[in-house]
Amino acid sequence: MFERVRPLGHLLVFGLLLGLLALVPIAAGAQTKTEVEKTEAAKEHAYQDLLAANQAVGEAIFELEGIELELGDLSYTIVRLDRTIEEFDQRTAELRANAQEVVIEAYTSSANGLIAAAFSAASIQDLITSQTLIDSAANKDLAALDLLSAVNRENDRLKLDIAIKRAEVEVLEAEQAALVEKLAAARESADAVFHTADAEYKDAYNRYQRELRRLAALRAAQQSGGGKGLPPDSTAGVVCPVGGNTWFIDTWGAARPGGRTHKGVDMSATLGTPLVAMYSGSIRLNWHSTGGRQVYLTADDGNFYYYAHLSGYPAGLGNGQRVNKGQTIGFVGTTGNATTAHLHLGLGVVGGGLVNPYPTVRSVC
Repeated sequence: MFERVRPLGHLLVFGLLLGLLALVPIAAGAQTKTEVEKTEAAKEHAYQDLLAANQAVGEAIFELEGIELELGDLSYTIVRLDRTIEEFDQRTAELRANAQEVVIEAYTSSANGLIAAAFSAASIQDLITSQTLIDSAANKDLAALDLLSAVNRENDRLKLDIAIKRAEVEVLEAEQAALVEKLAAARESADAVFHTADAEYKDAYNRYQRELRRLAALRAAQQSGGGKGLPPDSTAGVVCPVGGNTWFIDTWGAARPGGRTHKGVDMSATLGTPLVAMYSGSIRLNWHSTGGRQVYLTADDGNFYYYAHLSGYPAGLGNGQRVNKGQTIGFVGTTGNATTAHLHLGLGVVGGGLVNPYPTVRSVC
């Protein structure tokens, strides 16, 4: 009897084992799918964070550039007003001297009438424009007196204008200071996001970089002339000039004070971030009130690369020195006409003019 039961028992046990083994792959498969979904969700979240971080920095840069453009225009206007007022002050002094001669001449020819006019006049301006003096001045000097009066009125108007402009500057400078803080906070936040994505979510980071490069290529295709930048094959092998996280937008051709336009790309980065040679070549160091501390790199690829607003150079760097691609040639700063830490990068073919660096740096940064 037992002999008949044992095979059945073995069959039951074997059946249970098969059932358990059949269940294990299903459970394992379900768990893997969940993990994959979580990983993909985390990558997507990281990608969206990268986009949001870059957008926040870009918006802050855009706002700050708008304020700086207004400030630049106001500063340009104030300088012109100052010069005009100075010229008017000199002209007024000359005209007053001429008016004094008219007064003296009028006094000697009709003393009594002029003395009475002088006592009744509230100011020298009233005396100069009084009917008695006008009658004494005759037609010959009347134009000079009218011109003095007109110049005085215009000068007063200009001084009122310049006071209004300076008040506007104070308001804009307060807004500028707030935007500088906003940009610093956005950049710090973006820095953390970029570090995390680069360390933990390589796929998301690479996808983000590909999207930016796709948009840059699309934009370049829509532009003409220098705005298109250089063909990719003419800058093949270059490296990103900023040796750290950087955020930038395409501002080629953007308006600048005095009717100028922007001839480069502004790459925002933390103060002191290393700047490296985009290609091997020779360098020239320079200083300018607008560009601050600068480096000109004449590269072996036939292009020149212009770095501006540097905070300093590495020890031992000198004029005419050859540098290797990727070698540190400076540090991000705020020298010259720069409100926040950034690199102004210029690019062009040696012997030619500047072209838009944005497509080039977007392909490698």
